[in-house]
Amino acid sequence: MIELLDMGKYGVFIWTSYCISIAVIGGLMVWILGQRKKVKTHLRRLEAQTISKTSS
Repeated sequence: MIELLDMGKYGVFIWTSYCISIAVIGGLMVWILGQRKKVKTHLRRLEAQTISKTSS
């Protein structure tokens, strides 16, 4: 297991890039889920407006 983690003199750069990649992907996932929630709320509002216009 130690051999897997030890990447010689490039280990610092490799592990830093892994950490940055994971952080970026995690941030994108959080952002996407937040956008999804906003879009769903907006669609519900539009559907409610459409229903109220057709029933009037």
